[in-house]
Amino acid sequence: MGMIGPIRSLLFAPGTRPDRFAKAMNAGADAVAFDLEDSVEASRKAEARALVADFLATSGTGSLRLIRFNSPQTPDGEADIDYFSGAQVFDGVMLPKIETAGVVEQVARTLAASAPSGVAPPLFLLLETPRAILNAPKIATADAPVAALLFGAEDYTASLSIERTIDGEELAFARSQIVLAASLVGADAIDGVCVHLNDSNALQRDCARARALGFRGKMAIHPRQLDIINSSFTPTPVEIERANKLIDAYEMTRALGQGVTTMDGQMVELPIVERARRLLALAGRHHDQ
Repeated sequence: MGMIGPIRSLLFAPGTRPDRFAKAMNAGADAVAFDLEDSVEASRKAEARALVADFLATSGTGSLRLIRFNSPQTPDGEADIDYFSGAQVFDGVMLPKIETAGVVEQVARTLAASAPSGVAPPLFLLLETPRAILNAPKIATADAPVAALLFGAEDYTASLSIERTIDGEELAFARSQIVLAASLVGADAIDGVCVHLNDSNALQRDCARARALGFRGKMAIHPRQLDIINSSFTPTPVEIERANKLIDAYEMTRALGQGVTTMDGQMVELPIVERARRLLALAGRHHDQ
């Protein structure tokens, strides 16, 4: 259910750091997630809710505004849902530690019941455990407005007691599972953070691998990561030119009553043309922003 999409970059802002809120919104991310979960210590959850709500009530345009709640199956998560129910100050809700479709549907029902429109806000679901990865297709097809599936790679590797590498062989199955599940409902697949803050080469490789597997974007933990992430998930002028040439070659062949042609030694048939059209649609949306 890609109602918002596509999001190339998603930057986190700790809910207890109001000094960073406006900076985050103007840093160039497609979306900012105001975090009530991992970056907020237990004793400051209520304070974080109030700080985020105050800022969002007055903040102007900029990035899409998401709020990362605590896990819905915890008292803090229930308090987050209760506090922000009926509020119209955000564009979507991020739910961490999601492992089953039932939890997603329950949250969607609760939020819908208090929304003036009667519809829950777009949901961004973090899949962070082996159970979540294996349940990804069921989670994606939950009866809820699922806007994106996001990969919590750090929690995932921790739960398996394995090292996370840049080449990411250990993440390939989990990443592919998320991409395939998201595609079932037209949701975005957004890749996990790269924790190597000072290694732009590592970030570039991580982005390239994620994009090759089908991700549309990536989460960021620092504004300095945004340029590389945004450019990695934006079609390049060369890709756009090639897509246009592919479509032109195909249309010309069809006009002659044939179904298949070649361009630069590559066979051009309908699936390849469809992919080219999707790339142009993606490029157009980012160009319009």
